[in-house]
Order: sequence, then structure tokens, then C-alpha cells
Amino acid sequence: MSSKVANDIVALGRKHSRAAFPNPKREGCPNRSTLRAIARRDRRLTLRDLPASHIVSCSPCFQDYINLRRSYVFWRGLRITAGSVAFAVVVFVGARFLWNHKDRCRVPVTSEKQIAGKSPGRTQRQELASAPIPLKVDLASFSPTRGDGNDGPSKKVHFPKTLLRVNFVMPFGMEPGEYEIRLQDSAGTVVFDKREQGSMGDGVTSLQADIDLAATPPGKFTLMIRPPGLDWRSFPAVVE
Repeated sequence: MSSKVANDIVALGRKHSRAAFPNPKREGCPNRSTLRAIARRDRRLTLRDLPASHIVSCSPCFQDYINLRRSYVFWRGLRITAGSVAFAVVVFVGARFLWNHKDRCRVPVTSEKQIAGKSPGRTQRQELASAPIPLKVDLASFSPTRGDGNDGPSKKVHFPKTLLRVNFVMPFGMEPGEYEIRLQDSAGTVVFDKREQGSMGDGVTSLQADIDLAATPPGKFTLMIRPPGLDWRSFPAVVE
């Protein structure tokens, strides 16, 4: 079963009230193992096995699906986090050991950069000027297009010509995971290409990326985002 089909089910079900289709006798309901397989995006399921029309027209089944999906996403994220923490601890201990070993043999040397960094000419204002400027981009209000084209609506994402820390809010239904973000001009030249981890909060997925556009000439661009396991989404953008 593709992620697009599962997302379409969720979008259609949320569009209507969760209690709009009561089914107290649970007539025609699939068993819980089928709902669990749908919630886990089991690729062994085919469209023939997918009771999509029943789930979106049966409030108890749709509620069970939502609860199973949330539980699966939570435990999957917990396993990933635990693995990442264990790996980080191993890396930290190894790095600490190497650092302590080198520190015993190192002779303190003051470099020219250290001397320049202590000079009174570098003020707090200059340090603040080099910090990224926060920018929130809510893509839920845009209508993305598939592929590399920039034939979307007149509404555009506006990027200032500076160092940015952009918080991208994904459209509803996008799952957490690794996202690829790309900005390219009308000639197809890629200005930046990043991979960032998207996380879910309050039912909405968002991700953060540092983007330096200080040297980018102003003009029209295409912001391209590829969610995990899906095709590219394109959004019209301008750098100004």
C-alpha cells in the first residue's frame, strides 16, 4: 500500500466528523489486524485488500485507525530516538578518549585567529549580525505541483537575501522522516540542496534548515521538497 493512498484516507476521514458515520453494530468492519496493517503502511496490502471506502464511512473504524496510526508513529519514533542516543553516546565516549589522549601531548599555541578574535574591533553587534534570521514558511497554504515545473499559482514563498533559519511547516498529511529540500532558478541551477529530518507535533510535520542566500541574486526560483517515499512537490518562490 502506497503512502499516498493512506494519506488520502486520512485526509478524507478528517474532512468529515469523526462521529458522522456511527456503526454501533460494526457491520462490515474489517478485523483489527487489517486496520493495524493499514496503520503501519504494510506494502503487502493491495488496493483490493484495502477497505478504504468502509473506513472513511464508518466512524468507529476510522477512530480505531487513527489511534493505531498514532501508536505506531510514537513507538517507531521512540525506537529511532533510542538508537540515535546509543550511537551518540558511543561517538562521544570515543571522541572524549581521543581528545584526552591528544591533550596530554599538546603544547598550547596561540594562533593569529585567536588573537584577532580577542581584539576590541569585534563587537557583540557584529556577532549578532552573523546569526541566522528565523523564518517560518507555512506550506499548508500553498498548492504544490508535482515534478520540476514552476507553473503553480501566483502565491509565492518569499526568501530574504540573507542567512536564514527556516522552519518549514508541511501540508497536512505529510509524515515525519527525512525530507530533501532544494531551491533552483529558472535555468535549473540548484542554489542549495539539503536533507533534513521532519518531526510531527500536534498532528503537523515540520522541519528546520539553515539556508544562506546572502550571495544569491534576487529573482524567481522554485522551492522543491520531496517527502519520504513520495514524489517532489514544487512551490513558486522569490529571493528578494
